[in-house]
Amino acid sequence: MVNDSFKIIQDPINGPMKISSSLQKIIDTPEFQRLRYIRQLGMCHLVFPGANHTRFEHSLGAMYLSQMFADTLEIQERDLFITASLLHDIGHPPLSHGAEETFQKITGMNHLHAGVEMILGRGDFSESSLPGVLEEIHISPKDIADILLFKSSPRRLISRLVSGPMDVDELDYLRRDAMYTGVAMGNIDHRRILNVAKIVGDDVAIEEKGIGTLESILISRILMYSTVYFHKTSRIAQIMSSYAIRQNAGKFKHPFSMTDNDFFSIISHDASVISKQIMNRNLHKPVLKLHYTQELYASIQNKLAESSLQDWEYIVDVVPPPDFAGPGRIKSDMNVLSNNGLADVTSLSPLIRTLRETLEKKSIIVSSSPARVDLVKELLKNLQ
Repeated sequence: MVNDSFKIIQDPINGPMKISSSLQKIIDTPEFQRLRYIRQLGMCHLVFPGANHTRFEHSLGAMYLSQMFADTLEIQERDLFITASLLHDIGHPPLSHGAEETFQKITGMNHLHAGVEMILGRGDFSESSLPGVLEEIHISPKDIADILLFKSSPRRLISRLVSGPMDVDELDYLRRDAMYTGVAMGNIDHRRILNVAKIVGDDVAIEEKGIGTLESILISRILMYSTVYFHKTSRIAQIMSSYAIRQNAGKFKHPFSMTDNDFFSIISHDASVISKQIMNRNLHKPVLKLHYTQELYASIQNKLAESSLQDWEYIVDVVPPPDFAGPGRIKSDMNVLSNNGLADVTSLSPLIRTLRETLEKKSIIVSSSPARVDLVKELLKNLQ
């Protein structure tokens, strides 16, 4: 891509971004253009009206940051890194992460594996235009797939920079999501990260003087999760949409080729109460919030399941979700380069240790259809 001509795309987060003609060929494919119609934050726009930004612009932002990282860190396989960053979200279904678990139950695939199949042109994606375009610009589809799946040991560094504790994905979406939701805590200093990042073997470490920057990013991450991603009403809207998808499962057999527009078109013609509630933003109402234990969660589920309630009439949610745990998921598994060599950042930063523990504290939030609030309260009154 060295001798490519360029065009400029103006981005509200990163400013003018250079796009080579080779990358433009990828962007112009139907598979990539589909991302224009998939909101980055799924149903969050029902809570944060400005959250209408898409996977399309986020993918361009990740690509732009990969260019900065490649140049600053002198990444050897620059074109592979940039292309993998551009395509890292190509497989997202409608509503992004909000309904991904439901679509996985229908298809057996999550967005990563669907994206890899799309890049390789296999299975349901045998008509994908991506393999041909990638080969035309001298990029191996298999190399991109291996990077996204962490299957290439020699390219572990690139995999970690695309999706790791300090990656181009997160450095774009935290800033972008903060801007479009109207909250301030995601405004992190990505340029400072570039200044203190160093390649160590097949990974990236941060110089010890950059610990404060790492702390600020982790604070931003946790605040964005608690304020936006795990907002109780956002979660309610997401789970309600999953109910609506299950009720119309026959119309979502190929979700990784669909868009948010398809989802709303389907439920707008669905006569079910849950679909009408979503379309009218008549969402379930929070009824009860309790400290999470597995026993209490099971007890609540059993009480409601044994009642006259339909399964779509109530939600028993755990926030943060039970699988949202551990340093890898919270992304605090970053190495720091000091005079004494490499060290885990949590051994040098009490603040990061404490912040990691805050996301281990979980709550059970019970909500119900507005018409069923009193019944749910009565059923669970001994638990309050």
